Amino acid sequence: MQPTDSGAASANPSWVAVDMGALIHQCDAELAQHDAMLDRLRSGVAALEAEKQAVRSARQQVVLTREEALRVQETLHAAARAGAALRSGQREGGAGCKDLPDPGECKGTDACADEAADSSDAAATSAEEGSTGKASTAFDESKLGPRGMQAMQIINSEPTLQWTGKLLAVRLEGQEAKADGKAHNRARTLMDDLAKKQLVAKMYTDDGRRCYFVAAASTEAA
Repeated sequence: MQPTDSGAASANPSWVAVDMGALIHQCDAELAQHDAMLDRLRSGVAALEAEKQAVRSARQQVVLTREEALRVQETLHAAARAGAALRSGQREGGAGCKDLPDPGECKGTDACADEAADSSDAAATSAEEGSTGKASTAFDESKLGPRGMQAMQIINSEPTLQWTGKLLAVRLEGQEAKADGKAHNRARTLMDDLAKKQLVAKMYTDDGRRCYFVAAASTEAA
């Protein structure tokens, strides 16, 4: 016998059991759909994470390459600056002796030994002039120029002083030249030129490692 109305059907246990079975089947189908969607999303997230990690790794490599390029660039710039400074020092200085922290020495036994031979020749010439009664301190202003004249006046004012490039530079250019290596080189080159003209004498310490200049008149008097 079939139920005659919906109230009677809903109250029938067999109909309720069938309805609940259908509902359960519907829920199972929806759960399967949701699980499949979650699986796809998880797969997508994993792929994005992998891609994100690959991009991060590539970026880090670019950062390291850039830092290395900056180091190489700075090294090249530093080398270029050092080369320019070295070339500038050669143009302004000359191949004489260098001042050490103490006034006026040249390093290098071989270089000083070569210059000692020139100094010995100059001393011999000065001795010959002294034997004939000729003063070696006479000089031509037109050949020396204003700076050479000034240097000779300073040196002759203290003829027995051991003049170095640093000491003469300070007398010529002032106290600001005391720490200026280029000024020392200019003064030393000037004294080398005066020595070639036999107006000053280049002398050496007993060990031959340090050189200085004195007025030629002082060596003749000695």
